[in-house]
Amino acid sequence: MQKIIFWAEKHPIIVCVVLLLLNIVAAMKIKDIRIDASAEGMMIEGDPAQDYYHETLDIFGTDNITIVYVADKALFTPEKLKFLDELAYQLEEIPGVSKTESLFTVTNFKGEEGSLTTNPLIDWIPETLEEAESIKKDALRSPVLVKNIISPDGSATAINLYVDTDPNDPDFTVKFSKQVGQVISKMRGKFDDIFQLGNTFTKRTISENILADQMTLVPLSVFVLLMTLVITMRSFNAAFLPIITAGSSVLWSLGFMTMMDIPLNILTVIVPSLIIVIGSTEDMHLLSEYMEGVELTGFREKAIHYMAEKCGTAVLLTAMTTFLGFLSITINKIVILKQFGMVAAFGLFVNPIITCLAAPVYFKYFGADKRGPGDSENGIIDRFFDAVADRVIKIINWNKWLVLGFLLGGSALIGLFAVQVKVDNDLLGYFKQTSSIRLRSDILHNNIAGAQPFFIRINGGQPNTFKKPEGLKQVELIQEYMQKKGWFDKTHSLADSIALIHREMNAGDEKFLKVPDSADLIAQYLMFLQRDEISTYATADYSEANILVRHNLTSSYGLAAALKELDQYIKQHLNPHFIYGFTGENILINKASDSMAIGQAQSLSFLLIVIFVIMSFLFVNTKAGALSLIPNFFPIVMLFGIMGLLDIPLNTGTAMVAAIAIGIAVDDTIHFMSRYNKEMRILQSQNKAMEVCIRSEIKPVISTSIALALGFIVVCFSSFVPLIYFGFLSAMVMIFALLGDMFLTPILLSSTQLITILDMIGLKLHDAVIKESKLFEGLRPRQIKKIILLGKMLDCEKGEAAVTYGEEGRSMFLILEGYAQVMVKDEVTGQEVPVAELGPGEVFGEIALVDPGPRSADVRALEPLKYMEIDWDGLRRIQRIFPRIAGHFFRNLAVILGGRLVQTNKLLVKQTKDES
Repeated sequence: MQKIIFWAEKHPIIVCVVLLLLNIVAAMKIKDIRIDASAEGMMIEGDPAQDYYHETLDIFGTDNITIVYVADKALFTPEKLKFLDELAYQLEEIPGVSKTESLFTVTNFKGEEGSLTTNPLIDWIPETLEEAESIKKDALRSPVLVKNIISPDGSATAINLYVDTDPNDPDFTVKFSKQVGQVISKMRGKFDDIFQLGNTFTKRTISENILADQMTLVPLSVFVLLMTLVITMRSFNAAFLPIITAGSSVLWSLGFMTMMDIPLNILTVIVPSLIIVIGSTEDMHLLSEYMEGVELTGFREKAIHYMAEKCGTAVLLTAMTTFLGFLSITINKIVILKQFGMVAAFGLFVNPIITCLAAPVYFKYFGADKRGPGDSENGIIDRFFDAVADRVIKIINWNKWLVLGFLLGGSALIGLFAVQVKVDNDLLGYFKQTSSIRLRSDILHNNIAGAQPFFIRINGGQPNTFKKPEGLKQVELIQEYMQKKGWFDKTHSLADSIALIHREMNAGDEKFLKVPDSADLIAQYLMFLQRDEISTYATADYSEANILVRHNLTSSYGLAAALKELDQYIKQHLNPHFIYGFTGENILINKASDSMAIGQAQSLSFLLIVIFVIMSFLFVNTKAGALSLIPNFFPIVMLFGIMGLLDIPLNTGTAMVAAIAIGIAVDDTIHFMSRYNKEMRILQSQNKAMEVCIRSEIKPVISTSIALALGFIVVCFSSFVPLIYFGFLSAMVMIFALLGDMFLTPILLSSTQLITILDMIGLKLHDAVIKESKLFEGLRPRQIKKIILLGKMLDCEKGEAAVTYGEEGRSMFLILEGYAQVMVKDEVTGQEVPVAELGPGEVFGEIALVDPGPRSADVRALEPLKYMEIDWDGLRRIQRIFPRIAGHFFRNLAVILGGRLVQTNKLLVKQTKDES
C-alpha cells in the first residue's frame, strides 16, 4: 500500500480522473439493480429438496395463498354478505388468481331425509336474518370449513386466493398484493376489520422495508460517521475523507451487484451502511498518522510520506483480514448469506484501494497545515485519550497476569451459555412483534388458521391406494395425531371431505365423522366432489395423497421440533411400503437452519486458520500468530455467551456477526502489533515500547471502535429483526474487541518481540556479514536476519564516533554497513593513533559486554556507518524468542569473547614484561 500512496501523491490528476470515471460508470449501473423479496434466498443453494417441492406444486397445485380476512360481529346479515360477495367477485377478477375459496365457492354437504345435497353454501344473497343465520349454521357444522374459511364463532371469514405467479414479471407479487390492497381499500368501513396476508403480502412488505431501510440506514450511517470523526479528530475537513472513499466504494459495490445479478435483499440492503462504517476505520488510522506526521514534520508532503511508512503495511493486512472476514461468509450454503458475503467482500476489497489512492490526494490539497507546538495537547478529546492511556498502562503494570486471567476467565464463564443458542431461519421471524404482518398473523391464527402452509405428501406406490379405506385411514391417523398435539392450526386432506360426506349420509351423526370401512362407499362419495376439490389432495390415479397444513409457528427450531416428533410418529404408524415427505417454502427455509450452523463453524474455522497463517507468516513466528488470535477470539466467546443469555437465536443476521467481527477486530490488533514492532526496534524495551504503542494507538483504536459500534447500532433501526440483532451484537462485539485490544493485546505482546516478513525482506546484508562474520558462523541468512532485527539498529555519519574513549559501556556492536577505524591515544604524544580498521561483520566493544566500564578507544566512521548494538537484555530476548538459533549464536559469541580475552591477557603479560 505504501507504493500506491506514494504514486497517488505524485499523480493526483490521474487519480482524480480515474476515480471520477469509475464512479460515473458505477452510478449508471445502479438503475438496473433489482429488489428480491422471495424466500428462495433463505434456502440452501442447489438443495435437491427444492426439486421435490416444485414437483409437489406441479402435482397438487400452488401453495402461494393470499388470505383476505374479514371480521364483523354482524357478518351473517344480508347487508354484510352482499358486501362480502362483491369483495369476493372483485378479488377473483385480479390477474393471477387461479382459484378462490370463500363462503360463495364451497360446497355445503348436507344430509336431508336420507339423501345428500351438494349445493353451494351460498346460492344467493339471503334476504332475511333467518336465512343468513341458516347459512352460518351450515358453515359452522362443517369441520372442513371451520378454521379454514370461517372462524369457530362465525364472526370472521377468509377468502383464500390461490395465486399463480407470472415468472416473466419479477414485480408480479408486489403488483398483485397492491391490487388486492386496492380492492380491500374500497371495502374499508363496511366491515369491522379487513386485511390481506400471505406470500404476496409478505414479499411486498419485505420489498417496501428494503427500500425504507436503504433510505434510513445510509443517511444515519453517514451522520454517525461524520460526528464521530469531527469529535475525535477535531476537524471538519478531515471528516469528509471517509465520506469520499466510502461513497465511491458504495457506488462500486452497487455496480458490482448489478453486473453479478445480485439483488437488494434482506441482507444486502445493509451493505452500503457497512461499507460506510467499516471502510472508515482505515481512513481513521491514516488520518491519525497524517496528523501525527504534520506535528512532527510541519509539511503536508512529509506528513503523507510519514503516514505511508507508518501504516502502509498495516492497511494492507487489515484490508486483507476484513475482506477475508466477509468472504468467509460465502462458505455458507444459504443463498442470501452467500450473496451478502460476495458483495460486502467486494466493497471492502476496493475500499482500501480507493482510500490509498484518494487519501494522499486529499491531504495534499485539503490536509491540515503546519500546527504550532503543543496545539494537539490542548483539546479536551486529546486529554481524554491521554487519561485513558494512563489508566490502561497503570492497570497493566499493576498486575498484568491477573488482568489477563480476569478477562479470559470471565469470557470463558459467559461463553458457557453458548450451548443455549438456538438456530432460527423462519421468514415470519424477520418481522417485529409490532409489525403489521405479525399482528395480522396473530389475528388470523387466533380466529381461523395461520397463513404459513406446507404439504405432507404420501406416495402409496400403486394406483387407487387412496380410494381405499386402508390408505385414507392412514392419512386420517396422521391428521388426528397432529390435532391432538396442537402444533398446527389446521390440516386438510381428502380424508376430511370423505369423512364429512360420510357423516352427512348418516343423518349428521358425529360418530360417523370418519373414513368409512367400505371402498364402495368411498367411491360413491368421491362422485360428490368436484375435480378441483380432489386435485389439491390426491393425484388423478389416487396413488398419492396430500395433507395441507397451516400454522403460525414463528421459529424454525419450534417447527423443527414438531416435525421431528411427527416424523417419528409417521415412521412407526405409516404403512412401511408408503413413502412420505414434508415440503413447502418454510420447510425448505427451516432445513437451511442446520446448514447455517455448519456454515458458521466453517466460516470461523477458515477465518481463524487464515489469520493465524497470515500473522505467523507476517511476524515470522507461530507464537505471534497464536497471540493475535486470543484478543480476537475473546469477543467471539463473549458474543455466543451473550446470545445464549439473552435468548438471541442464530439466524441469517446473527450468523454473520462472528466472522465479520473477527475480520474487523483483528485490524486494530494488526495496527498495534505493527506499531509495537517498530517501537521495539527503536527502544529495545518491551515495557517502554508497549507504553508508546498504547499512547500512540489509543486514539485511533478507540475512535474506530466507537465509530464501528455506533455504525452497527444504526443497523438496529432496520425493519428486520435479524438485522436488529446483527446491529446490536456487532456493536457489542466491537466494545469487547476494544477491551481485548487495550488490555489483552499489550499484555500478550509484552512477553514477546516481533519481526515482520517485510523487515526480513527489506533488510539487505553485506556478504561479509553473512559469510565472514564469526558472530554468525554456522547460521543461515534467514537466521542471521532474525537476530539482527531483534537488536537495536544505529547509524553514524562519516567522521562521527560510534563509541568514545572513556564513556561507560555495557554492550558490544556489530558493523552491518560501512567501515570504521579504532583510535587510541598515544601515551607520549596524546595524539589519536589508528590501531585497526573494522568492516561489515566485525564486532567491537565486546569486552564491555562481560566487563562493563569505560571504553578503551574511540571508534570513528570512515564512511556512513550502520551498526547493531547487542546487550544482555537483547541476548536474553534472542534466547527466549529463538532458542535454537540462540544456541549457535551464543557459542560463536563465546568463541569471540574467549579469543579477545586471550588477546587481552597476552597484551597484559607483554606489558608486564616490558615494564619489568
